[in-house]
Amino acid sequence: MIVIIILGIFLAGLLAYWILHEVIQSAIDNSAMARNIQEIRDHLVGKTVEQPQTAGGEEHENCPGCGHLVHKSDRACANCGLALRDSD
Repeated sequence: MIVIIILGIFLAGLLAYWILHEVIQSAIDNSAMARNIQEIRDHLVGKTVEQPQTAGGEEHENCPGCGHLVHKSDRACANCGLALRDSD
């Protein structure tokens, strides 16, 4: 009888651990840090990130360093940090 109780407690603990692990892993996978890490990894591997198309294309251009869509008045690329304009 004691063995059955111990086995039941062990299985309940194992089930609780598994559920908590899945919940925490899901939160980590959906976090902003995980997205940033994935973008960096994709950039290093050579995958390109699809840029949204804007109606006013004259106001934007692609960064020569990473291809990220930047505003023409930006001094640096927000994605890779490349200086786009000389600071006066």
